[in-house]
Amino acid sequence: MCGIVGYLGGRPARPVLIEGLKRLEYRGYDSAGLATVEPGSAPVWSCHKRAGKVAELEKSLGGLSPRGTLGIAHTRWATHGEPSERNAHPHCSSGEAPWPPVAVVHNGIIENHEALRAQLRAEGFAFASDTDSEVLPHLIDRELRRGANSLEGAVSGARAHIEGAYAIAGMSYAHPDELVAACNSSPLVIGIGKDELFVASDELAFAGKATSVLHLKDGEIVVLKRNGSYTFRGVPLPEALARVEKPAVSAHDAVKSGYAHFMLKEIHEQPQSLRQTFAGRLHESEVVFGGLTGDLMSRLQDARRIVLVGCGTSLYAAHAGKLLIEKFARKSVEVVQASEFCYGDPVLSSQDVVIGISQSGTTADTLATLELARERHALVLGITNRVGSTLAKRVRAGVYLHAGPEIAVASTKAFTSQVAVLAMLAAKLAPAHAAGICAKLKSLPAVITEVLKADSKLKRIAWQFAAEPRAIVLGRGFGVPLALEGALKLTEVAYVDGHGYSAAELKHGPLALVERGTPVIAIVPADEEGVLARKMLSNLSEVSTRGGHVVALVGKGGPATCMARYRVELPAVAEELAPIAYAPALQLLAYYWGIARGINVDQPRNLAKSVTVE
Repeated sequence: MCGIVGYLGGRPARPVLIEGLKRLEYRGYDSAGLATVEPGSAPVWSCHKRAGKVAELEKSLGGLSPRGTLGIAHTRWATHGEPSERNAHPHCSSGEAPWPPVAVVHNGIIENHEALRAQLRAEGFAFASDTDSEVLPHLIDRELRRGANSLEGAVSGARAHIEGAYAIAGMSYAHPDELVAACNSSPLVIGIGKDELFVASDELAFAGKATSVLHLKDGEIVVLKRNGSYTFRGVPLPEALARVEKPAVSAHDAVKSGYAHFMLKEIHEQPQSLRQTFAGRLHESEVVFGGLTGDLMSRLQDARRIVLVGCGTSLYAAHAGKLLIEKFARKSVEVVQASEFCYGDPVLSSQDVVIGISQSGTTADTLATLELARERHALVLGITNRVGSTLAKRVRAGVYLHAGPEIAVASTKAFTSQVAVLAMLAAKLAPAHAAGICAKLKSLPAVITEVLKADSKLKRIAWQFAAEPRAIVLGRGFGVPLALEGALKLTEVAYVDGHGYSAAELKHGPLALVERGTPVIAIVPADEEGVLARKMLSNLSEVSTRGGHVVALVGKGGPATCMARYRVELPAVAEELAPIAYAPALQLLAYYWGIARGINVDQPRNLAKSVTVE
């Protein structure tokens, strides 16, 4: 993995591919490369790769003529083999005469690559990398040598030997007018422009260039042709054409719009992203989900148990969702870490509903959990931000966030929209409380607009703690999932050793981490009875007496927290909505902390936006 771009048309491919790669940098990567071919009596073939950023690849191409109007490109996040030029994509076959080379870019994991590599070596194929992906061009090359009469046929034949997940874009010196794409459990989308075609793992790569898009289904192979047409193997063209739709992403989504970083832009977009999540769904006294009606809602209402599964940020959104559904709908909800649940032996039946939550819709562990749940006859639903994603294809039904693309690796607006969707689900399952929940949710865009006004104060606090290697984030009640998410943000974008806890757990071990100067960020609850707030103040007193520096995020009218070194007053909000309303404050704190430490907050080291490996 991580990002695929392909182009076939009338203009030079190289600039189009480079721009597409830059738009996919948010996914996280360690190397980049591209290959192009120009048709003619003697086609011109080129392949260039570099370790490091796309800018390094672009720089290496500076003095070269941008020949070739067909090309593929890739940003790689290392799974098999170290980050290096030789392990970067595209991977090419040897191309020994009379067999011309094949070039392939690949996302996913070829699980049987070792056996295939041994087999291909025995047949005389030479390998130049340590990757699992390199078996693909050799398999396609072998099919051509065995008599496949087209590149499409060769890809189809090669695919029959592959075990695992893949999204592939491939081309051949011998077929300079065709680009072939195929996928299984890893997303690919075709972009259709005027006399030109695109393929990418994310339509953001060609936003503003394609006038319509087509998301590939698992198992499909599509052939893109130079005249702007395309054909599907095994799928009638009218059936494929019926799936063509307008792009969900605009060129505006790919620019920072005056913000210093995409992360900052996306934090400030949250009032609007929530409005988009609510649009058409949130009414005066009810919630309407187009995909959850009839029998599906009956099964949700009658479920013995609802299981929310996710990883990272989505897992913490699930924790907030559990509290919301249990409080209002009085239904049993379990939150599970997908990466462990899918390899255990969970007790599931047709009486259970399993809801997978994933911003990208490609999180491998979450997908594996949903497959296990399906095998055990549970109703499988999904919540994702990505139209056409693998998760969207695998679930019985689900809810799109419509939060808009996230370019920064660390999730911000997707988190608040995930919790908002779960709050709407709670309203759907609790009609008696629906009007009250809907009214509170409708107020959130305005509340977050006010929260964002604390930007400069949070910036000053972050700079004060820039040299601190550790931070603790505490919450009580609905503040606990927010504390977990806030600590994760500090870890992701500021490389701080972040720890999120219920404040009640502080004296059961974590208090050992507090020493003079340790920053402790506290979400002081505004619970109706004031019980949790009083207990939080007691916990903070324990921190203060040990020299810890308390940063208290307090709703307006909340306790004075005299032991706090810094007090950030935020708008008052119902306690159950704190995970949505106050998340932007913690995101800003993490953002500025990372800036103060000189970190690339949009692309933190070792992280990828779309985690397609387990």
